[in-house]
Amino acid sequence: MYLIMFGVGVGFIVLTLVIGEVAELDGAVFGFLRPSLIAVFLVVMGGFGLLLTPRLEGLPFIVMVISFVCGVIIAGLLNRFIIAPLYKTQNTSAFNMQDTIGATASVISPIPQGGYGKIRYNISGSVVTSPAKSEDGTAIKAGEHVSILYVEKNTYFVRRKEDPHTPQPN
Repeated sequence: MYLIMFGVGVGFIVLTLVIGEVAELDGAVFGFLRPSLIAVFLVVMGGFGLLLTPRLEGLPFIVMVISFVCGVIIAGLLNRFIIAPLYKTQNTSAFNMQDTIGATASVISPIPQGGYGKIRYNISGSVVTSPAKSEDGTAIKAGEHVSILYVEKNTYFVRRKEDPHTPQPN
């Protein structure tokens, strides 16, 4: 029984490493029951069971309790100090497109009259480039600064920022 637990746990860990995308496969079922933690629990319980069975021959219940407790403790420590902190920091640079409204961006690919160009802006500590279109359909040259007005179908609609140093007509 312990050999099967150990083998299933090791097999699952190897499978997730080969397939990759562990984050995609490793969603929490009940808060802390992640497949990777279950695999670690099985490996530890199976391993302790294999090690203790010959030493505590005739006491299978004691072997099972010790193996179970060791599996829970090690999987719990792994979750507490490694997996949970990694999940918390995993998407810290993610942002909602709506969060960019009102932000200033630089045009990096000219926006032709009625057409599309590309803008660059900073959000959540990351530099992002996105397709953009002039809100009023006018052309905007590369290097000009624009304000993001709204987002529609992953396209940013922008307006040229007025330069405060440019004299305004009366």
